[in-house]
Amino acid sequence: MAVIKNISKLIVTAYNKSAKDVIDYINAQAWIPTSSDVGLVEYPGNFGSYTGTNGTFTQAILQVTINATALVIPVTTPVPGAPSLFPISYWPTSGYIRIDDEIIQYTSVNPRSTSVSGFDEFQLTSTANRGVLGTTAAIHTAIVGGPAISEILLGAVRKIEYNKDQGVFNIWTRTTQEVGTEQSYGAGVITTTYESYLIPCPENVVSFFETIGGGG
Repeated sequence: MAVIKNISKLIVTAYNKSAKDVIDYINAQAWIPTSSDVGLVEYPGNFGSYTGTNGTFTQAILQVTINATALVIPVTTPVPGAPSLFPISYWPTSGYIRIDDEIIQYTSVNPRSTSVSGFDEFQLTSTANRGVLGTTAAIHTAIVGGPAISEILLGAVRKIEYNKDQGVFNIWTRTTQEVGTEQSYGAGVITTTYESYLIPCPENVVSFFETIGGGG
């Protein structure tokens, strides 16, 4: 079986772009990961996104309607009879969340005891944190029972290999998540969990690849 290992970069031509755009991208040393002409998968780097467990067991609910530039997202728990429960105390202190069709990068959390809104809050640094990972910043309306907020996990690239016999680039990723569970008397336990994924990428969509140490 012919397998090329230790691949550090895959370049995929963006929609409506051509081989010339790929060549221009490569010639514009150093490679620009923000180019809209190509898609780039790197090791080390991130590829793929997944819905985490937070948002299922410790789900947060939007409490105040926010516009497309809001930097504070007030939330509360959906658990009946527990209005003082801080639902995002068991979430990472920074990460990604999804509201409706928008993914947002939050940089810290504010407990209700010190927040301006009186609710627990996801805090953002700037409007650049809105509409990330290919989504669009939007208005989100607070309604009874929703919208629910889910945690989004990024897949950290662990390895990229090219199986020439099968005509596929295999991308191994892993997510890391801190999951909190409420225990008796208000105590809590934080558990770190890992999930691994194998993502096959057909060779006919890859325009160029580079191995660690050069070549491609």
